[in-house]
Amino acid sequence: MTAAANGRFDLSAASAAAAAESPPVPFLFSYKDVNYTIPPATEWPLSLQAQIAAGDLEGALTGLLGEEPYKRLLTDGMTVGELNILFTKIGEASGVENLPNLPVPAPQDSTPT
Repeated sequence: MTAAANGRFDLSAASAAAAAESPPVPFLFSYKDVNYTIPPATEWPLSLQAQIAAGDLEGALTGLLGEEPYKRLLTDGMTVGELNILFTKIGEASGVENLPNLPVPAPQDSTPT
């Protein structure tokens, strides 16, 4: 465990040590002969996880690639089906299968019938 001088766990130092020990690998893909790079899932901002959980795959992909590469995918004709396949493959590569189809938790007051 990594601790700062005041005895608190230093998450930044622990994250850097974990990355140095096992460097995260980006997800590489191509579409219509253009190469793209998705950063490793461990480096995604939490806001992207929230977008994915909410089903906003377009917003998440824009955040992962940047505006210009995303616009290129649109110009090249990427479909919703291809977007879902891409996120499935990204999930598999990062160890989180079925990334775009995260289950929605049942409301607290509901009971199965």
